[in-house]
Amino acid sequence: MRKYIATLIAGVALMGACKDSTAVPDFNNPSYQDILAKPLTRLTLQNLITGYHDAQRASLGIAPASYIMYGEEMARNAYRTDASEPRYINEFLNGTPDPGAFSGSGNWTNFMRDIRAGNTILAVLGSAPPSEVSAAEQTGIRGMVQTMKAIDYYKTLEYRDTLGVPLDLDHPLGDPLAPLVCKPKVLAFISALLDSGNTNLLAGGAKFASTLPPGFAGFNTPATFALFNRAWKGKVELYRALDHTSPTGAAGFTAAISALNASYIDTNDPANIGKGVYFTFSTAPGDTPNQLVDGNLHLNPQVSDSLQAGDLRGAKIVTLAAPSTIQGVTYKSNFKVTQVQPIAYLKNEELILLRAQAKVGLNDLAGALADVNFVRAASGGLGPLAPFASAKEAIDAILREKRYSLLFESAHRLVDLRAYGRLNNANFKKELAGDIFLKALPIPQNEADQRGGNLAVSCN
Repeated sequence: MRKYIATLIAGVALMGACKDSTAVPDFNNPSYQDILAKPLTRLTLQNLITGYHDAQRASLGIAPASYIMYGEEMARNAYRTDASEPRYINEFLNGTPDPGAFSGSGNWTNFMRDIRAGNTILAVLGSAPPSEVSAAEQTGIRGMVQTMKAIDYYKTLEYRDTLGVPLDLDHPLGDPLAPLVCKPKVLAFISALLDSGNTNLLAGGAKFASTLPPGFAGFNTPATFALFNRAWKGKVELYRALDHTSPTGAAGFTAAISALNASYIDTNDPANIGKGVYFTFSTAPGDTPNQLVDGNLHLNPQVSDSLQAGDLRGAKIVTLAAPSTIQGVTYKSNFKVTQVQPIAYLKNEELILLRAQAKVGLNDLAGALADVNFVRAASGGLGPLAPFASAKEAIDAILREKRYSLLFESAHRLVDLRAYGRLNNANFKKELAGDIFLKALPIPQNEADQRGGNLAVSCN
């Protein structure tokens, strides 16, 4: 992904380079009007798509990759212990999150920015002459952008949960803010957006008009990108089925399995356990290294203490010579990561475990067991589990496998613990006196201010 933002800026600069004007355009944030100054060319579209995907990667957050780290800390997988920055403990574990600080602003602005960028690309697609970008190619790009927008909405919702998120974002700057929408409606919207994206991808011809980042290898045509779309559809349908206020229940679990089975899920070849889409990194000039490389980021002792002997996924964990305690929390291991290590966007291993969750929802404990045992063998090098005696036992096992299979990849554990009502003292040791078991981040203060303090959530 080398120099993706620079490429985007250069592309927009080229569009206005021959135009006499005393005004200086904002090359870092090209507007709809800037892009429409000339008909959309194939080169400009490539620059826009390149910058769009780089922004998706940037949404993981600067060191220590807040999208992942915040969720892992809230789910008690990790701590960030920094004597000069106590808020990582005080706001996430031992107090009240500040809407005006990073806990309030975190994992909101970046995703809102990405959605707006996607809206701009969708708006200008039609300005491309057919000689530059064919109708089928425009349809394929539309399906890709719709898929990525759906993912951004979902990631925003992961951290706000029942506080809601705005959906109607396709308005000029300065317009009144869109209302906050309740979680069931947001999930339904995301599901429908994924379906629209899938329809466009399947009608998008043999290839995209633009090259995708290297992490999309194997999923860089409309037809193969549609498999990525169906994978996300299955994930969203699972959590619609598990929603506390308006669960879709059996129909949702069935829809999740159907979508996952239409994706790249594979339980035939253990060698495909890691197949999927990845964020890639490098230390090349102008590119971005993996932001999880952080000397202050440590694992909760529960992670290493609960690892089964012989589990190959333990290679992700580095045990320290002696435990250390800071800000009242103790750690004795770290997550093993390098600056060039990719981070899974969504991989086969997760899809199999998501399907196992859906099967438990349908009381297919034998089917869930088969999926869990496949992951245990293919990824962990472990022997099979005995048949599950109950749904609770099955979910216990699935969440244990997900913890090690997906460590430091997303906010999945926070979402699961919340979905199954396990983010509380009954399931975790209360490590600090003021432990709050934070289930969601607050709506950012500046967002609340612009709404006049009205954070009412619409479910109409």
